[in-house]
Amino acid sequence: MATKILLPIDHTDERSWKAALPAALDQARFHGAELHVVSVIPEIILLPNLPANYGAGAKDHVRSAVQVILDHNDASGLEIHIEEGSVYREILKLAHREGFDMIVMASSKGDFPNYEIGPNLARVVRNAHCTVMVIRG
Repeated sequence: MATKILLPIDHTDERSWKAALPAALDQARFHGAELHVVSVIPEIILLPNLPANYGAGAKDHVRSAVQVILDHNDASGLEIHIEEGSVYREILKLAHREGFDMIVMASSKGDFPNYEIGPNLARVVRNAHCTVMVIRG
């Protein structure tokens, strides 16, 4: 039985949430669980020719974009986590650190030989300490 469910969302890719968000909401209702959303911003490498504040505001922008998605899909009020770094690593670290016992994650159209299991999903499934529900889009 799940008590805390984590849903990774990429605000730039509708496939990451279109089918997975309703499934995660259903799982949360079924189990009486908390549902949290995470979005991971790829790590920004600061180069010498970039200004010191390059990337400032990125987390606020992503949080706003994710909130719009949630609001338009009757999922307002969910806790949103914004992490920065490697997508699969940040999902796994957050899930372990915060005690999530289920991750609901959408598959995406991958290339041969993975077809619909992209590298981030494959790594989450392979390394997660908890149940991972894969939602095919």
